[in-house]
Amino acid sequence: MGMRYLKFENKDEAEQRSRELWEDRLGAPKKEEDITEFLYSFEVSESEVGGSYLLVDDEGALLTNEEKEALDSEDTYLDWKIEYQPEAMVPD
Repeated sequence: MGMRYLKFENKDEAEQRSRELWEDRLGAPKKEEDITEFLYSFEVSESEVGGSYLLVDDEGALLTNEEKEALDSEDTYLDWKIEYQPEAMVPD
């Protein structure tokens, strides 16, 4: 299964959810000395609007059923990226 994408309306929600999912996987709160703190990568809009995306690269076993049903396709994510991260889309 390829990458799937979970959209959040606020810029900090994908980061926060990734951190929560990491702690769910650990089964305990993250310790201060732990290096890893996120289960999934995430992208954030460059503007004040546009929200954020969680980049789900596995089966999403820890996601809620509602989150699994809301996963977007790569095309939807790329459309968002073009609109809300135009600097990232410019080739070097």
